[in-house]
Amino acid sequence: MPKVVGVIASVCLLAGAPVQAEMLIDVDVTTARASVGETTLDDLSINDTAMIYQSFCLKDDRLYIPGWTTPTDLAASTYPATGVMLKLAVLPGKKLRMNFIDAAQAQSMAKGNISAPPVMTAESYNKDVREAVNRLFGGGAFGTATCDEEQRQNPLRTLTVFEVDSINGYNKLSDVLEAAKKN
Repeated sequence: MPKVVGVIASVCLLAGAPVQAEMLIDVDVTTARASVGETTLDDLSINDTAMIYQSFCLKDDRLYIPGWTTPTDLAASTYPATGVMLKLAVLPGKKLRMNFIDAAQAQSMAKGNISAPPVMTAESYNKDVREAVNRLFGGGAFGTATCDEEQRQNPLRTLTVFEVDSINGYNKLSDVLEAAKKN
């Protein structure tokens, strides 16, 4: 009998019979996130801090971070953090003040060693900051997309964005790069 069923299904598909998906999306993103205990930037309040890896989108020649970005939990991570990552502070008006930080040092501190020394030299930190800025211009799946493209790629969520107010105290990438040349 299975051969007959397969033939009938094939004939229906070839004949152009309408096919309808049975799985209904009857939960929203809030319910799905709550089911796994996920926190995103949208959940943070003014003056809250978090750490993230690069997760930028572009709009009007400015950098933004999607509100659905999940902060990194360095304390629970079983992978060793390396290079630089971004520590952010939430400002009024959905703005972020960000600083590149030594990811390995931050992970050590998150795991309880509050006096952990830097792991990176000034030279390697500056090199990684320059590389992080350069990655903004990379293409492909891991490059920086427009915020509209981010929304298009994730139609089940409503995109809110946080404007990047400053990185390492600067509000222009040219200044971030210039500062990273020193040392």
